[in-house]
Amino acid sequence: MSWFAILLALASLGGAPAKPVSKQCKASKTVHAAQKHCKVKKKPKGKVKPRATPTPTPMPNTPGSQRDDSPSTPGAAPTPTATPQPGTPTPVPTATPTATPAYPKRTGVDLDEWVVRSSYRTLAAGSIDFNAANLGEDDHNLSVRGGGKEYGRIDLVPGGADTLRITLTPGTYTLYCSLVGHEEQGMHTDISVR
Repeated sequence: MSWFAILLALASLGGAPAKPVSKQCKASKTVHAAQKHCKVKKKPKGKVKPRATPTPTPMPNTPGSQRDDSPSTPGAAPTPTATPQPGTPTPVPTATPTATPAYPKRTGVDLDEWVVRSSYRTLAAGSIDFNAANLGEDDHNLSVRGGGKEYGRIDLVPGGADTLRITLTPGTYTLYCSLVGHEEQGMHTDISVR
């Protein structure tokens, strides 16, 4: 089948054979699907200067960079690195002061059936106020020990509240209920003093 037969088949479908694109671009003043492919070339007026191609700036080879300028032949010399000039002062890093956290000097302590909850688990060394409240239905007390030494105790009736003031040095301490069997049932917690 030849191209002529194809054109006849297209003509029989009701359409006229398409004009070559270049003639359509020149003849048509309306937007036409074939105009997408038309390119108008304007002739330059006067002398045209060739475009200058920018010279690429070499990037150093750093770990994680996408560019690899390393020599591909084994035994090739690596790229030299810049060394400071003699007499140039070397910058000395300065230490950034770190703020010491300010720990509270008091905490709330809730006593309930078989639990001791301290509002703060880390406290500042020195005089500390333990504001204890018995939220349970039984009598409880707040006792403090650390390093095999007892530091103080307050007894509380159900619904009672009181403050235990103790001076503590840095270390780990246990808050607990010293009534018979209460600590064994879970009435204890550890705090840190810094």
